[in-house]
Amino acid sequence: MSSTSQITPSSPRLASLLADVQRGNIKIPVFQRQFIWNDEQIISLLDSIYRGYPVGSLLIWSTHEELNHERNVGGFKLPDTPEDYPVNYVLDGQQRLTTLYGVFHSGDTTSDAELADRFNICYIPEEDSFVHHLAVEGKEKIHLHSILDTTKLLAELPRFNDEEKSRIAKVTEAFKDYEFPVVTIRDRSNKEVCSIFQRINSSGTPLSNLELLTAWTWSENFDLRKEISELLDKLSDKGYGEIDQNLLMRILASLTNNTINADDLVEVDPDSLTSNMQSLRSALMASVDFLEGQLKIRNLIFLPFPIMIIPIVNFYAKIPRPNAKQLKQLKKWFWQCALTLRYKAGTNRLVLEDLRRMDKIKSGEAPFDKAITIHSGLFASTWRINSTAAKCALCLMAQLRPRSFLTGSEVDLGTVLSAYNAREFHHIYPKAHLKRNGIGFHEANVIANICFLAASENKDIGDDDPKSYFKRIPEAQAQKIFEAAAIPEDARGGDLPFEEFVQKREAKLNEIAERLACDGEL
Repeated sequence: MSSTSQITPSSPRLASLLADVQRGNIKIPVFQRQFIWNDEQIISLLDSIYRGYPVGSLLIWSTHEELNHERNVGGFKLPDTPEDYPVNYVLDGQQRLTTLYGVFHSGDTTSDAELADRFNICYIPEEDSFVHHLAVEGKEKIHLHSILDTTKLLAELPRFNDEEKSRIAKVTEAFKDYEFPVVTIRDRSNKEVCSIFQRINSSGTPLSNLELLTAWTWSENFDLRKEISELLDKLSDKGYGEIDQNLLMRILASLTNNTINADDLVEVDPDSLTSNMQSLRSALMASVDFLEGQLKIRNLIFLPFPIMIIPIVNFYAKIPRPNAKQLKQLKKWFWQCALTLRYKAGTNRLVLEDLRRMDKIKSGEAPFDKAITIHSGLFASTWRINSTAAKCALCLMAQLRPRSFLTGSEVDLGTVLSAYNAREFHHIYPKAHLKRNGIGFHEANVIANICFLAASENKDIGDDDPKSYFKRIPEAQAQKIFEAAAIPEDARGGDLPFEEFVQKREAKLNEIAERLACDGEL
């Protein structure tokens, strides 16, 4: 069958379209958003149809797929109908369809009296306008829920004069005969429908495949959208609110069918999807514990590449309780991936490759016992707090358990690595000090000149010459403090020329990086 016959446009009259809803021929899937239109939007839609303006189309999916759907529309009870397939599901246009059905049935039995009252719109012939029934202010009016029902309409007409009757007739015909554009999708795969679904943007808010997947997998005990929402809330409480819905869906795809394309989920068996959602939940929380406990990372924004979370979650999904050897392999992978900037290009292919290597860890192999080359000039890069190189350096320096320069106490990494705060990072040779000595901002602002420092001490030290403020470091703790800041021994007097200091500290950071990549820890 050609693609053109699979997507069919039509223009049924509004009265016929609403009759199809009434008979249960058109259904609203449970994934659709609740009714959110305001009163102004309701009136505007009615006025546009009355004047013959275009109001957009409905997108209908005619399918043998059994999606969970709303039993009623807009709170209005529909008669019981046999579940005949294929069924026509509304993919786009739910707000418009619910509005029109509600307005022309606002007098019917409802389970949502407040919403039904919002749909109770009247036409005022004298003004040729539509208003909410509470705003009529004593003018002669006719409820719109009467005009498409001939019996009700005839009973109402005698109280209007001839000119008003003529206007009511015009309104009635305008709504009955309005041809509402409908596009129906047939004989398309779930993945194709999902792709079409994702590209819809008539309301200004792109729809995601999460809603469609929710409909396919929904049961009394499982609501995928709710599961994802609750997991996002839990991650936010842990400081990992930067993990968004899209990334979660990619992780779920990796657990479910070994890809990182969320669109592939639409081809997955619903039972498999629900099962892997449970695996995702536990593995993701274990991953966060690993990042916090083992690597001192308290926020996704400090991962050199956010997508690194996918292999980590896969590791814990496959190995919920890793032994020391397996955990060391994971750490090696982390540092090798970060310090070589592995995911800087060709990311998807490399992530999939790493997922296969995680399988080897489970089977007892050691795929990350290999020599690697640290990315050249990593620590000589410009210091930009949100750059990949800077994140690598911060993760590395956090492993040294940095200490206060003035008291020797450990820096609170829970605060520093939970959110970006430039005041928690210190230029060892302060920029203003270097400027006084003829060294420009760009030369001074390199990663090798950065260390952790509490905001209060950063302010206290200010723009002092390191030769001066290094003397304030407690002598009894000086060695620990300098080691924790990765400052080379021959630079601890603060009197090295800046260029020489940067070269030596870069070498020191590279040495630490090599140890982490080789051993996974210090």
